Amino acid sequence: MMKLDKKGFTLIEAIASIFIITLVLTTAITIIVNIRRQTFATNERIVAIEVASRIRDNVINETNYNELSLWQDGFLMTVDSSNCSLLAPPFSCDLFAYTANGKTYDTSVSIVFYAPTDESITYQVIHFSVFINYFADRSIELTGIVYE
Repeated sequence: MMKLDKKGFTLIEAIASIFIITLVLTTAITIIVNIRRQTFATNERIVAIEVASRIRDNVINETNYNELSLWQDGFLMTVDSSNCSLLAPPFSCDLFAYTANGKTYDTSVSIVFYAPTDESITYQVIHFSVFINYFADRSIELTGIVYE
């Protein structure tokens, strides 16, 4: 009987090892890409929060309760860069031109002034929110109030 001395790999062993290496590398690359995307989104969120805070503070500092209530006239008002000049709000439309990290937030910002309720009229408070879409389908909302 002849004894064969087998040294090396069979074709099936080589294909299986290539498959396993490909699977590990694909998983590692997917994880790295997702971590990078999440890091970028987190950085964009930090900048968007800063921009929204500035916009909210500008609305609070540039207006007062009487101006906003006369302008709003009891309705829900949504102001963005496309309709700001048409609605003629009591604050500057330059709010929508913030630039941070080389990105201008003009088209991704909207400010919603909520319709007054009986309680908000009694306490002379106007509630509003600043919305910013900062990364793909992610957005933030910062709320603010203007009171007498």
